[in-house]
Amino acid sequence: MTSANSRRGETTGLWSIRRHIVAVVLIGLGVFAVATVLLWLALGLPAAPGPDTKLNVVKIALSVVAGVGGVVALVVAYRKQRIGEAAEAREHVKVLNERFAGACAQIGHEKPTVRLAGMYAMASLADEWAEQRQVCIDVLCAYLRIPYEPALDSPWHHDEESEVRFSITSVISDHLRPGAPVSWQGHEFNLLRVILRSADFADIQVTGGRLLFSLARFPGGWTSFDGMHVSGGEVWFGGAEFLGGRVSFDNAEFSAGRVQFDGATFTGGEVTFRGARFTGGEVDLSKVSLDDYTTPPVFDPWETPPPGLLLPGA
Repeated sequence: MTSANSRRGETTGLWSIRRHIVAVVLIGLGVFAVATVLLWLALGLPAAPGPDTKLNVVKIALSVVAGVGGVVALVVAYRKQRIGEAAEAREHVKVLNERFAGACAQIGHEKPTVRLAGMYAMASLADEWAEQRQVCIDVLCAYLRIPYEPALDSPWHHDEESEVRFSITSVISDHLRPGAPVSWQGHEFNLLRVILRSADFADIQVTGGRLLFSLARFPGGWTSFDGMHVSGGEVWFGGAEFLGGRVSFDNAEFSAGRVQFDGATFTGGEVTFRGARFTGGEVDLSKVSLDDYTTPPVFDPWETPPPGLLLPGA
């Protein structure tokens, strides 16, 4: 029993019940001694106290003992409350872990409808579980990083798996847009080597954290970053391949932070920055090889590039 109480005390940050009671009793005795001395001084240090004085001293002693007993009862009640709260917190974490495991199992299911359900369950869990939100985000991003080639039987190369992936990117975008009920700003989104044929990142804000599209492939379809506002953090397109389709940054604003295209290739499709505003920060394409810049992005006309926009060969 003692060891069990000790373990409970460790998990709740409390002393053992024995230490608590001993401490309270010693404090009570100390208060009693001080009160007795002060009373004695107030009575003029009588050498032979009368019956009334003795009676008063006994009353004070009994009052102190009753007070100590009351404090002990309060300590016991306080400990019960703290232990109950700790047990409730452990149970809550247990439920969250079970939900996490269930969502992971759904995401790995062979049926796309079940995978979709698991994806939404994981996103909901991320909203509720702030302490492990990054882990939930990592699971969603890891799914997108699984190697995948879209079907080739339609202009959009759309299939069931594409729908699952589009839904994941939409959920991420919804949590990065202004007014999101729960914001995921400041976290890392590791989309290294993803294949994006259809994704809607329009109007997202990046105020911190990192959004990583390094080595991503854009083979066709349409991926929209229209209205994107980067005011902090980092967005990486290092080594990304813009091979076909359309990738648009139209009306985006870059006011702070860094957007890097180191080693990216622009060899097909259309990448546009029409109406984009470069008001601060850095958008760096200077390390793109001219050999990989055969289909350069489309910008608004200018005499000289705006500050913060670094182009190949500059």
